[in-house]
Amino acid sequence: MSLITFCIPFIASAILISCGDTKTDTPIPDQQKDDAGQQFTQTNSQLDIGSKAPEFTMNDIDGNPFTLSSLKGKVVMIDFWATWCPPCVRSIPEAKAIWNSFKKQDFVLLGISLDKDISVWKKYVKDQNMSWTHVADGQFWDNAAAIQYGVGSIPSVWILDKEGTIVLKDVNPLAEGEKIRSTITELLAKK
Repeated sequence: MSLITFCIPFIASAILISCGDTKTDTPIPDQQKDDAGQQFTQTNSQLDIGSKAPEFTMNDIDGNPFTLSSLKGKVVMIDFWATWCPPCVRSIPEAKAIWNSFKKQDFVLLGISLDKDISVWKKYVKDQNMSWTHVADGQFWDNAAAIQYGVGSIPSVWILDKEGTIVLKDVNPLAEGEKIRSTITELLAKK
């Protein structure tokens, strides 16, 4: 077997895992999907557990300005995602289950979409009956909040306590749903 024949599957795998690196919004064909998430090289190493969450304002699904600080006093789950991201779409049932478990408490689920096409995003959220708070700016990987938080792949979940402090950062809901739930439960139990 030649070295080239041997290396092709490894090279192809590396390209697929980091398919977001090219900053294009071309959907991934079904046979190339995996749960690693869509990736892009961007990080903010200064946002550690215990840091205050960066403030941002972005339009909600109805076009109204929404500011993160308006959620002070609530436990917040921030979910960076996009309609074109297969792992994000597969994580929606988990987000719905979390929302339904905690929505009657001091909890807010905030979806931040990296979609470019705002009309596609709005239609998808409504069609999927995703009844929690959603915001987007249509800037793809240049989404203002994603840059501030250093989001390098999606889906990416962040949990903030009632004071707006980062308690859990950049976790994949497909792999760590139980950790997300237990963190929210613990924070809601605090007075």
